[in-house]
Amino acid sequence: MNVHFARFGRNAASLRAPNGSALSYEQIATAAPTVFADKPHESRSARFVHIPTADLLSGMASEGFLPVAVKVGGSRDAEKRNFTKHMIRFRRHDALEMRMDRVGDTVPELILVNAHDGTSSYQLQAGLFRLACLNGLVVCDSTVSSLKIGHRGNAMEKVIEGSYTVLNDAARALPRAEAMTQITVDAPEAEAFARSALALRFDADELAARKPIVNDILRARRLADNGNSLWQVFNRTQESLLRGGFRYVTETARGEKQIRHARPVNAVSDDLRLNAALWQLAESMAALKGQPIAA
Repeated sequence: MNVHFARFGRNAASLRAPNGSALSYEQIATAAPTVFADKPHESRSARFVHIPTADLLSGMASEGFLPVAVKVGGSRDAEKRNFTKHMIRFRRHDALEMRMDRVGDTVPELILVNAHDGTSSYQLQAGLFRLACLNGLVVCDSTVSSLKIGHRGNAMEKVIEGSYTVLNDAARALPRAEAMTQITVDAPEAEAFARSALALRFDADELAARKPIVNDILRARRLADNGNSLWQVFNRTQESLLRGGFRYVTETARGEKQIRHARPVNAVSDDLRLNAALWQLAESMAALKGQPIAA
């Protein structure tokens, strides 16, 4: 099976199964050994409750959810690299080979985040996956449940209890996405959306120095995304900002202009933060147009 594997930074990595398949535990262990850490990093105190991600994998499988993608963060400290923050995306076994859905080509997913070095609580939240572009979204909607548990107290009991709520609620993300397909966004609104999205990835100084080309962010990478619905504008912007590749203009010390290409977002925390913020931005755009998508 030809999985998509990439390594970056300080031993950080991402792994994704080909469409129609799930990742094996052996593949995950090879790319992201932190997932199978059987104890916390030695820097954690006795009060730190270890939540084994391997046990959660088994629990998800028993509910019919299989791992399809993994991203693991790196660390400057070589001893911490097998305990760092990691993100796993799950899809129901009966949706692995799905080609079409109510939002064209989108299926619901669950996103699990955990760490064994104290850098993250256990988190479970809803996501969507676009088969056309192999792009994962994070849903940040007040009507869709999410779970966040610290590594203390009766953590495992809370994980088991709360996971069922998120599992049962994840499919509610699809109607929100479908509602975006019915909202028309004109060219000035699309540009305003992209500029607002840029401010979510870069601070003011970075934007002043880089001068991103907004039209490049809104460029459709496939025919299905070439339209003026909020869903299409949102997806084009999300893919550009997360995957990078869009052009920006910088100036040298001598005032010469240079065109460069943005790098992808690889860090687990930045991926989640930017994804969630973009979803909220899309909700805000819908509300401004008098067509709110969140209950």
